[in-house]
Amino acid sequence: MPKRKLPRGGSTQVAVSPDLAIAAIGLFSTFADGEASDDAETYALGEMLSSIDLYEDYAEEDFEALGAEIAELISSEGIEAVVSQALATAREEGLEEAAFIVALVIIASDGEVPEEEQEYIDNLSAALGLSPERSNEIIDELFAEEEEEEEEEEE
Repeated sequence: MPKRKLPRGGSTQVAVSPDLAIAAIGLFSTFADGEASDDAETYALGEMLSSIDLYEDYAEEDFEALGAEIAELISSEGIEAVVSQALATAREEGLEEAAFIVALVIIASDGEVPEEEQEYIDNLSAALGLSPERSNEIIDELFAEEEEEEEEEEE
């Protein structure tokens, strides 16, 4: 199956709220390797979203409604328009790093990051307007904490 590529941009009339933008980027990231999302990615997406302040008042029904809204938008406007606007909204709202972190956790949730997913991460970072240096800092910070927790659990 072909890997997912980020939209090149362009103008779109799709209005995307910040909470929908982060969720859409996260959902799109579950397909970064070109395959259907698995349980680990789906679980990671739910956990990541529920840990972000933007979703602190969300109940399970709210997440379900958000998923339905994303599906409806994709159906009516197309995946490229929705993802393109989600990226623009994340940049406009100062949520670039949050969107990037959500995507990273989802992509790494299966324990491996093959070349096509690494390419997606690089493209996502650029699409969000993050410098390569800042992207690497985020990756180092995020996964250094995870490695430390794993080491503590082994002791």
